[in-house]
Amino acid sequence: MKPTPIKVTILPEKKTVYVLPGTNIVEAAGKANIPIELPCGGEGTCGKCRITVVEGNVPPLPSEEKLLGKEAISKGVRLACQAKIYSPCKIHIPEEIRISAQKILTESIEGEKEVCPSIWKYYFKLQPPTLERNISDLDLLRRAVPKKFFANIYVLRELHNFLKTHNYQATGVFSNGELIHFEEGDTTSEAFGVAFDIGTTTLVGTLMDAKTGKDLSVSARMNPQVAYGADVISRIQFAMNSADGLERLHFAIIGTMNEMLKEMANVSKVPLKKIYKIVLCGNSTMQSIILKISPESLSSIPFSLVVREGIEVKAIKLGITINPDGTVYVFPNIGGFIGGDTVSAILSTTQYKAEEIKLCVDIGTNGEIVLGNRNRLITASTAAGPAFEGARISQGMRAMPGAIEKVVFTDDVLISTVGNVPALGICGSGLIDTVAGMLRSGIIDETGRIQPPKTLKGRLSDKILERIVKKESSFGFKLVDGDNIGNGTPIFVTQRDIRELQLAKAAIAASIKILEKKMGITDQDLSEVFLAGAFGNFIRRSNAVRIGLIPNIPFEKIKFVGNAASLGAKLVLLCSTLRNTIENISTKTEYVELSLSSDFQNEFAESMLFPNPISIKNKAP
Repeated sequence: MKPTPIKVTILPEKKTVYVLPGTNIVEAAGKANIPIELPCGGEGTCGKCRITVVEGNVPPLPSEEKLLGKEAISKGVRLACQAKIYSPCKIHIPEEIRISAQKILTESIEGEKEVCPSIWKYYFKLQPPTLERNISDLDLLRRAVPKKFFANIYVLRELHNFLKTHNYQATGVFSNGELIHFEEGDTTSEAFGVAFDIGTTTLVGTLMDAKTGKDLSVSARMNPQVAYGADVISRIQFAMNSADGLERLHFAIIGTMNEMLKEMANVSKVPLKKIYKIVLCGNSTMQSIILKISPESLSSIPFSLVVREGIEVKAIKLGITINPDGTVYVFPNIGGFIGGDTVSAILSTTQYKAEEIKLCVDIGTNGEIVLGNRNRLITASTAAGPAFEGARISQGMRAMPGAIEKVVFTDDVLISTVGNVPALGICGSGLIDTVAGMLRSGIIDETGRIQPPKTLKGRLSDKILERIVKKESSFGFKLVDGDNIGNGTPIFVTQRDIRELQLAKAAIAASIKILEKKMGITDQDLSEVFLAGAFGNFIRRSNAVRIGLIPNIPFEKIKFVGNAASLGAKLVLLCSTLRNTIENISTKTEYVELSLSSDFQNEFAESMLFPNPISIKNKAP
């Protein structure tokens, strides 16, 4: 029986989500796309994730009372990682405990003397040249502007007429040391840019105030290129085999970016002509297509890049509708299928300057893994995404309304769906929850085989046993019967679904092991594991460890970093000096081609097995 979901309102945004009884506040906030920073890994020991229950009853735990004190408890203060929701409530989440671009920006520039905005303006009043003072217009401007700059030929062609028309008084717009535009009057308070994360499946754009670093609006879309193939390989093939394939892929994504720009501008009431800069990151294939560079070199060995370093181009040359003189900066790549999104994640997690060894795992359509610290960084890419995104799963789907996204095992099974609507299928996080629960219950063994119900009788409740149903030549596990589902068809996790998950998690786990071998370390040498990407932000750590997807280390070392690629793009948009940093990251990070590793197949085969429960240090909370 499905429990009644509970309404939770997140303040000050007034976002509403629905959660299962017993859900903690961190997870409720996550459903509202408001990630909370947990310095102690959610153990409830640091006391820093303090929120306020404004309305409703959220009973405190004894540990919270001890740590927070009676006065704070009486005012509704709770720990987001500990407090659980059992009734409708309104919760205020303060800005300081949220994971945001501004917070990471502060950490990334620690020790710097100056934050150098990528976009800046200067209002000037010049004395026109005379016979006695015969100085060029450009030199006049250089004497007035306090920072060094250069001007391209397109700006120089307009310089004299503009200055003469406006009595030599105007505002200059500068981007990375280049004079890109003039504006009438003093517009120094208006400077905007957009950071884009261009994923294989989704696009995310954030319109930002370049002076304050504040996020003004966000837009997200499905990547329209999915019509030409679900993965980068199929899109590369389309670009190669169709006469106008590259052009169609290019204009599909540019058109969607323009729609997103218009949406963000309308929401924020910012004219498109006041957007001067776009900073963009994505995998190497996506970045090539946006620049209209053929990705053919990535279609076969040695999977080489046409260009590695970052590229800056006029937006108008790409067909992007911001200020006509605005520019687009595309992140540098690392190599092969390791693109700017990985460089961006290394930047935003500050892994590149860490003393201790850290691991970053970005699980999307592809899985990118980065291991190391300031002394050495190594990275690899593996095809692991289909199962995690619902593909090749019998009733799998993306994390859309109706997708089972959480599964809890008690004496029966509780489920939660995206959007709190009747279930239509299961997405990646729900699949991991289900398989982890089946492992803990003994329903499946280390090989992934579903056990017959008769062998489990007496060890499990009757309600759980009834869910193990014969499916063709094997068994399946029923999550929802036909009476409680949107389309009237029961939802099962089949034996084949489990095998697909094993293949996906083995690809990630084996890649991690290969990189650890090259680094000469083991899991126990890791100081932190970062889970990046939209999918990584919604999986449960205990369940990811239980199925062997990520290293078996203490939970406080496993941290969710959200869309690390998007955060890195924001940082570079706000701080131009970071362009040198990311160029260094791209050249110094070693790219490991897994197909050349003699150990990969052995590691992959071993990783197909699920961990022995005795070896799991962490227990499910």
